[in-house]
This record gives sequence, C-alpha cells and structure tokens, in this order.
Amino acid sequence: MNGARTVADLLRASSRSHRDSPAIVGEGRTVTYGDLDTRTNQVAAGLLAHGLERGDRVAYLARNGTEFWELFFGTAKAGPAVVPLNFRLAADEIAWILSDAEPTVLVVEDHLTSLVPADFDGLRLVFSQEGEPTVPEGWQAYEAWLAAQPTEDPHQDVAGDDLLSLMYSSGTTGKPKGVTTTSDAMLAAVEAFSAQFEVGPDTVSLVPTPYYHIAAGGWSLISLAHGGQIIQFVEVTPQSMLGLLVGHRATHVIMVPTVMQMVISNPAAAAADYSSVEHLVYGGSPISETVMLRSQEIFGAKLSQSYGLTETIGVTTILRPEDHVTGADSKLQSAGRAVPGTEVRVVDEEGKDVASGEVGEVVVRGANVTRSYWRRPDATEGAFFDGDWFRTGDAGYLDADGYLFLKDRLKDMIVSGGENVYPAEVENVLMAHPAVQEVAVIGVPSERWGETPHAVVVTKQGQTVTSDEIVAFCREHLAHYKCPTSVEVIDMLPRNPSGKILKRELRAPHWAAAERTIG
Repeated sequence: MNGARTVADLLRASSRSHRDSPAIVGEGRTVTYGDLDTRTNQVAAGLLAHGLERGDRVAYLARNGTEFWELFFGTAKAGPAVVPLNFRLAADEIAWILSDAEPTVLVVEDHLTSLVPADFDGLRLVFSQEGEPTVPEGWQAYEAWLAAQPTEDPHQDVAGDDLLSLMYSSGTTGKPKGVTTTSDAMLAAVEAFSAQFEVGPDTVSLVPTPYYHIAAGGWSLISLAHGGQIIQFVEVTPQSMLGLLVGHRATHVIMVPTVMQMVISNPAAAAADYSSVEHLVYGGSPISETVMLRSQEIFGAKLSQSYGLTETIGVTTILRPEDHVTGADSKLQSAGRAVPGTEVRVVDEEGKDVASGEVGEVVVRGANVTRSYWRRPDATEGAFFDGDWFRTGDAGYLDADGYLFLKDRLKDMIVSGGENVYPAEVENVLMAHPAVQEVAVIGVPSERWGETPHAVVVTKQGQTVTSDEIVAFCREHLAHYKCPTSVEVIDMLPRNPSGKILKRELRAPHWAAAERTIG
C-alpha cells in the first residue's frame, strides 16, 4: 500500500498524490487530503507539546466528525493511541471506561461534556458540529488549541507492535473490555480488505455507522488509504442516508442489515438513482434471504457479507459477490470464507478441530487479530487456544468447501441494530430493582433491529412490576439500545442440574421460525 510502514504513512501517501482532492464529504466539515494532513500535523504537535508519550491515550467522545480523523491520524503521527468512546453510553459507563483507559486528553463534542466526570484532570478539548462550541469552565476550545500548534509533521509514528487504538467492547462479566490494536495489525487489516473491493482514488464510500464501531473506522480507513472519499454522517436517518448516497454518487456502501431494511422499505428507494453504487457490503446482525436479494435488486451492485469482530478489526470472512446466488447449493446463509491472511477453524471445548459440518466454537488466527485485552491478563489468557488462536465465542461449522455457517453465540451477546449488547451487563442493572428476584436477558427477533433485548423476570415474593417500570429503571443506568424492549414475568427460570439458567430454552420459542440466530 504505497510503501506504507505505519498507519500515518497511509495519509501521507494519499496527501502527496491527492492533496487537493476531498477526503471527507457529507455532514460536518468537508476537508481535502492536504487539509487533513496539515491539521493532523497540528494535533500531533499539540499532543507532544502537552507531554504525551508513546502509548499514552487520547479519547474521542462525539458523533462522527472530521475531528475524529484529525485525532486518529494525529495520534498515529505522535505516538499515543486513540480511544473512540460510544457517545450513546450513560455517564456511569463513560466514567468506568475513562477510569480503565486513563486517557491524558479528551476531545468531546460540546453537548456531551456533561458525561465527563468532574474529577478528570487531563486536557479537555471541546468542539461543536454546529458552529462555535459552548466551552465550560476547565475546558479549551479545540479549534483555538489547534490553531496554536505548528504545522510540521513530527514523524513520531506509532509503528510495529505499538498500541494504535483502544476500542471498548462490553464483556460477559458486565464490564467493558479494551481491545488493543497495533499499527501492524491495522495495516494488515487494511491490506486484506482492500484486496476484496477494488478500492482506489475514485472510490466514494458511504459510512452510516459511528466511528466507535470498528466497521466504520476500518472501512473509512480503507478508502482514505487509497485517496478516495468517505461520506460522513453526523446523524443517520433514512432520508439523510438516501440523500447523501445519491447526492455524492457513492460507489461503495457499508450497511448493517437494519439500515438495509430501512432503505429498501423506504418508498423513495425504488425511484432513487443507485447507478453509481458498485459494491454493497453488509454484516453485523441476522439477515434474511429476502433482504439480501431485494437489496441486490435495488442497488444493482455487487453484494458482499463481512463477518468479523472488534478483536479481528472487522476482518475474518467474506461472502463474495459470486456467492450471492440462490439454488440447491446456495451459500447465502453462510458468512463466507476466510479472507487471505486469516485462518478460520471450528473446534471443540479443548481446542481440537471438529469434523466438517459439526458445530463447535469458531477460532481465528492472523496478523489482524488482537493480541490482548487492555489490563485484563486473565481475559486475554482465556481468549486464546494454543497461544494465538482467538476464540470468537461464536458457534458454527465449516462445510466441505470451507464456508463458515454461524449458528449461535457462546458468549450470549445480542447484536441489536449493529450494536453489541451483553446480557450480563443489563442483568446486573435489573437485579438492583427492588421488585426483581432473578432476571435473564435474551435476544429475540426484531424486524427493525435484527434482534432486540428481552427481559425474563422473576419477582420477589409479594412484589409486582410492569414492563414499563423495568424498561424505565434500566434506562436510568444504561444506554437505551441496551435496555429491553419487552419484558416477560414468570414464576421460575429454567435451570440445569448445576443451577445454570438455560437461556437456550428461553430463546427457543422466539427463534423457532428464524433462519439463523446470529449475523
């Protein structure tokens, strides 16, 4: 990739070749490659002047904005790591992640500053997507801070096994885990994915998901590495997505199935001009054959499905365009085959290969796979077989042709509208409700979101509770997308002889008619 040795080199190369070409368009500020290169130099210089060193952390708490890429490449040029935060989290959740990541600098959108703990003692920079920001006491305006920095590239790059980014993914214990990504791992992922989609300077990529998702950041980086444009969304609605896709003549589009469903069910979709679209990539939650085929028909483009995790930088398997056919030998319900440079196996509980067609745990190995969870040695050790085979926690099987078919989640994770929800985290909150004796949270099918959290509650003796009360209580403590959208009150939760709750029994009636239970 243009001889890049570091992630910062990707931007330098694109800036040399396409300095006056737009890098980011859509909502928010439009910037050229030259602008982005200069401003990231200033970010890098400012971080170094503030005393940051290699491996220090800089957090971003905001909706999608050009400022994210200034921070991403600025840290890549200076040595610290970027920590994208989910702006939809509650204040307590943000506080826990900040206590774990311990960033030295925060860059925050002005309407989100109230989520930052009062005792955070690092540099606080605030910006606005709508003009001049409101600057609270103890904060500095990002633009004023940036303007005071020199424009020379410091060339103190994050390189090799240096920490490039730290992305938080909730864990089965209810506490988030920081997934570490190195410079070399990100370069490997960009190279692997670029080869699949014929990306180049004429590529215009639609990115309608938040940058705190690896899919959005990784997909954008592929386009930026080749001098293409990314179409940025601050807020995603069917209207804005359709308008920007058509208005900017998107060639490459990434969507979660929820968004695909929004587009194909929009009355304006049939009349829209999709002639610019060359490739549509989807993944992230369950999808029906009907949605696949209807999307293919409407967009008239190549269709690919991507399966991956934050821990694999979103790159594991691809169901390629030539696989999107119907018939007796159709692979449409599979997640495709491993991308070059990544190996996929299915193993038993001891890490030994199971036979073709037999369900086991999916494990992966490759240069793009994380090597550790941040400050979680026990979690890191438990995440690998034989040292370097990462345990995805997903159950599935490989067929005789090497296609991966996903069946269930060993880790109980729910993917709702592309957002990861871990039942243990929701259950921990609901157990604090005064009327709740026991609770189990499961994912149930949702036409809109793919799946959605459903709480099964046992109340304390003599107590009653309504669905609305459970949902409202949960929303006081967690991001709304994590909260149950439906509640069922029963007398007793099903358990096995050792006392473990049998969530499969709770899920079975809801998923009986579904084609598969994970994306």
